Order: sequence, then structure tokens, then C-alpha cells
Amino acid sequence: MAQQEISCGYEYIITADLQTCLTEALQCSYSFIVSPIIHPRFRRQSTNAGKNGGFTRSDMVLSPQDWTSRIVAKLSPYINVDSPSATVRQRHEDYLNEELSYCRGLGVPAIMISIHGRESNNLARILQTYYETSHHPSLIWACVPMLCSRTYRECTEDDEEEKAWNEPWYWWSKFHERLDWDKRVGVVLELSADLPSQEVVKRWLGEPVKAIIVPTSIFHNNKKGYPVLSRAHQQLVVSMVEHEAQVIVSGARRSNIEFFVQYLHRVWRRRPNPANDPMLSYARGWEDYLQTPLQPLADNLDTHTYNVFEKDPVKYNQYQKAIAQALIDVQKDRAVKQIAEYLESVSINGSNPLCQSKASCNVASINQCSKNELCDNNTKELIRDDPITVMVLGAGRGPLVRATFNASDITNTKVKVIAVEKNPCAVVVLAAQVREVWRNRDVVVIPGDMRQINLSPKADIIVSELLGSWGDNELSPECLDGASNLLKPGGISIPSSYRSYVAPITSPRLWAAAKIATSGIPQQKDKNLETLWVVYMQNKHDIAETKLVFTFNHPSKAVKDEEGCDKSDYRGLPLTNNRRQATLTWDVQQDNIMHGFGGYFDCTLYGNEMISIVPGTHSPGMISWFPVFIPIKTPMRVQKGDKITATFWRCVDSRRVWYEWVVEVGNRSTPLHNANGRSSEMLL
Repeated sequence: MAQQEISCGYEYIITADLQTCLTEALQCSYSFIVSPIIHPRFRRQSTNAGKNGGFTRSDMVLSPQDWTSRIVAKLSPYINVDSPSATVRQRHEDYLNEELSYCRGLGVPAIMISIHGRESNNLARILQTYYETSHHPSLIWACVPMLCSRTYRECTEDDEEEKAWNEPWYWWSKFHERLDWDKRVGVVLELSADLPSQEVVKRWLGEPVKAIIVPTSIFHNNKKGYPVLSRAHQQLVVSMVEHEAQVIVSGARRSNIEFFVQYLHRVWRRRPNPANDPMLSYARGWEDYLQTPLQPLADNLDTHTYNVFEKDPVKYNQYQKAIAQALIDVQKDRAVKQIAEYLESVSINGSNPLCQSKASCNVASINQCSKNELCDNNTKELIRDDPITVMVLGAGRGPLVRATFNASDITNTKVKVIAVEKNPCAVVVLAAQVREVWRNRDVVVIPGDMRQINLSPKADIIVSELLGSWGDNELSPECLDGASNLLKPGGISIPSSYRSYVAPITSPRLWAAAKIATSGIPQQKDKNLETLWVVYMQNKHDIAETKLVFTFNHPSKAVKDEEGCDKSDYRGLPLTNNRRQATLTWDVQQDNIMHGFGGYFDCTLYGNEMISIVPGTHSPGMISWFPVFIPIKTPMRVQKGDKITATFWRCVDSRRVWYEWVVEVGNRSTPLHNANGRSSEMLL
């Protein structure tokens, strides 16, 4: 959940009196403190750790509530259980187990442990055992510097400095990978005076950063003597806090500790106000929360779902604009056809009594006649003012019906609206609105599945909102193709086309959440990682750009037979093919770990009117759709210069639709995901 307020903690290097330190921090408006779990006046023996009595203070110096909500226990930073020395390794392993055991007894909310390098197999093994044996497991905060000073000193050229910024990420990512990206494990970043490139920062924003350590040494005093940060550091702090990181002030007391927290709160309050973005307001509390995609064709939506979608401030306005443009175009086409019919009927007389000029009339002049009023006023008498038939397919509780009436009023066009809806509860609402709200309108409600009804006369325009977060994943192609007999030849479909997109992403948080999203049989983990999840993605990083996958157009064209003729089904409707296959490639620009894909869509409603959730073209303020997360079973480590190749299939049979996908990086490949729809499918 995105934070409304910044949460700050203070790290005490030495806590001679723990109660006094905690009281001081709380009085200065800090939310918690970070304290060493080992008191410096206790000295442990080099062997038989824990067998010679107490090694730290009594837990009775604080109340149980303080231990469980206000203390982050910092383990001894020198502990290195992956040391190349067997003696040091075993001794430190005893120390680590001793301190973890004490933390288990205290019930602290988080344990901070230092990562020393890429080798962390033994550390990961010990922590895995800790989680397996603890009834009250704390969160593990793995602390790494943002800049590896050892690597930085070894750099001989400016081009090599990038290694110093990348090295701590390797420490963390390899450690987290060994713990199978456990969601209970997060990273704590210690900021440096210098900052890395934006690409390095963005990669960290895709990691589960639980806190950032801001050393007092990187603050400088302003003219009034108060500590402040550079603008670049301010932006980094705000970015991290927006991704749910807490802030820990650490280091020598170069000023009153109250001034640091006051300044950080002021920086947070001065950030750009997101309140003007309806999407951010709507999505607050839903960040990185996985949801199963809706199947409105198989399952009837409830009133709460309708209520949420109808609050979209943008979607129905875009639909209204598209419907208005379609009504104008249908009206113009009708005028052209009616004038043409009249001219044909009087052509035997050899003259056109309607045209002011004596020139012969052709199709082009008829168009000019209807658009620019070059003809006599008597022309208007030839244009019949018949209502335009608009069918709203999947009308729900009527938002598209209202949009149609609004467009009719704006364009001064007569319409006859036919609302088709299969959900019995929604039909009740539509019928009530016909009686109470639309009683002076020409509107009819038809209960039933759009694919199974046959109405006459046919529609000039059909309007639907059957799109899912990945475009076609709520079976809009199958629904609209099955209802193609409701549309006149040459009629208009709104939407007219839609496209799905993907981008490879890194997100340990989303992958770990998908892995355990549902419980049950042991094989459920694999099923979860072969399923599309609707989610407002925040804690993720795009490895490469977003690319087009599938495209659908309406009205759909029929497939051709061997002789090039259109095929028809048993009802005489065009036989369409909604199976798809697409292979995409990306060049990797930065070392990373791929956990899956972000999925998006955009849609051309009619003419120039569009809606989109693609990051680069997102319709401002539209809230109806979150993106989808498409996981892969085993995250893949990718390096700069690698090529990611992904193939997606949209598969269809007589009763269901499903997706399959596979990913290749170099000579490595994932297994085929969701083979034959074994884990996820959409029922027809």
C-alpha cells in the first residue's frame, strides 16, 4: 500500500540505555529505532557461543509491545557465515544462530543483517532454517550499500565505475534468489554521497526495498544551520518512499536528531501532489495486490463490480465521443445513399432538378451535395429522418446506453437503442431505467446472450465494452463475432480494433505473491505461475520496452477457403479465426532478473477516439483496467547484451480460450507455460 506519510526510524550505533534511546526517538517523532541486538559490554567466547550465560541485556528493559512494534534488531555486522575460513565460518554460524534465537524470543518485527558479497549460500541456508522453525518469524532486512567502496577503489577508469554501483545489486539479488524470492525478505539500501545513474535507481525500485539508510554525513547545513539534502537525494528519498520504503537516519549526531525527521517530513509533503490523478487515488491500497481476471461471459458480475466500473471518469466520455462521431457518419452516409437513389430514379429524364448547376452528378458531387449544401433546399426533403439503430451489447446497468443518448442529443440525431444483456440482475436494473428514466426514449431491453439472439432490423452501430486488461482476455472477439448477424453490412462496431502488448519486467514481489496466491494441492504453485493476474503494478522495473502482441479488428473478416472465398458457419455468419501466435524479441540493456511480463492493451473505439492502459499512452485518469502480470515459472537472470525471445499463443477450442507462452534467453529456455490450458482458461 502506498504510504500517506513518511515513516522514519533512527539507528543507534550504541544503546547504553535502550529505554532512554527509544523514549528520545519517539519524542522526536521517529516511528521506530534500529538497535544492535548485542550489547557491547558483553563479550562472547570464540567457541561454545551461548553456553556461558547471557550475552546481552535482559528483554525486560522494554515492554513486549515496544519489542514487537518499535525495535528493528540489528545483528552483529561483522558476522560472515560465508567466510572462506572454515574456523571463522563455523564460529560466526554459532553467533548468528544465537542472535536469531534471541530475536525469535523477543518477537521483533524485523531483523537487519549485513550482506558482505556475492557468496551467501550458507547465510541463505541458515535463514531458511530459521523460517522453517519459527512460530513468529520476523521480516529479514538485508542491508547493502548503494555503492561498493571496495570495487570503486579498484576501478582504474571512469567507465568501470558502473561496476561499483552494480556490485551491491548482485549481492542482494543472488542472496534473494537463494531464498526463492521469499516475500518476507527485503533489502535495506545505505545511500552514499554520490548517486548512481537513473537506470540503476530504477532497477532498485523494482526490488522490495524495505528501508533506506540516510547517513547524517550526506546532509549539509543550510543558512539557518538546519540539515538538508541535495535535490537529487531528495528525489531519491521520495521515489523510495513512494515504493513503500521507510527511512532510517544513521550516523554521528551532527545536529539535533529531531531536525532530521522534521526535514524528511517536509520533503515528503513538498513532493508533487498525486491527488489530481484519479488513477492514483483509485488504486491506493491496491498496489501490487494480485486479482484473478474477471470472466463476465461465464460468470455474471455483481452490483459492486458494476458500481466500481461505472465511476470511471474517462472511459464513458471517450465512448460518448466515439458514438457521436459514428452517428454523424451514419447520418451522412444515409443522406448520400438517399440522394443517389433519387438521382437514379429521375436519371431517365436526363437532368437533375435538385442541382443548381447543369453539370452531371456523380458520386463525388453527391458527397459534396450532402456535406456542403450545394444543392437546393428541396434536397433536405429527400432525406428521411429515420432513427439510427444502436445496439448496446453487454449493456450491464446502462452506462453505454446513457452515453448513446448523450451523443444523440449532442449531434441532434434520432436513435433507437436496443440493449442486450444476459445478466438477470442487470436486466432488472435496465428495465427499471426504461420505465423511470428513459420513458421518453426509444429504447428496448433484450435479455439473452448476444451470440444466440437474432433481431430485426439490424443495427447501424453496435457498441460494447467487453475488453479485459490484456485486451481480448474477456473474450470480446468471440462475443462480437458471434453477434455479427446483428450488424448491418457495412455497419460500425465500437470498438473497431484493440491490441495487446507486453514488456519483460523484474518484480520479486509480484512473482513471490503469485507463487503463493492460492493454497491447496502441492501443484498449485505451478498453476499460479501459469496464470494471468490483474494487478496495479508498482514495485516492478521494466527490463525493456513494451511491444505489440495480438491485434483484433471488428467487424472481423472471414477466413478464406482454398478458392479464396469467405467461409461461413452453420448460421451463415462469417467464419472467423481468433487464434493467434506472436514471437517478440528484446535486447537487454542492463543486468537484471526477469520474473515475467507486464501486459497492457489499447483500443481504437471509432475514428480518432481511443482508450489505452499502455504506459506510454495511458488515457489520463482512466481507472477501469489495471494491467496484467504474466509470470514465468523460474525467473531468469539476464545480462547486458542478451536477447530475450518470447512466444505467445492464443488457443481456442469449442468451449474455451487460453494462452500459452515460452521464453528463451541465449541457450536457456523456460518450459511451455499453461500447456493445453491446464492451469488457466476462459470459458466460452
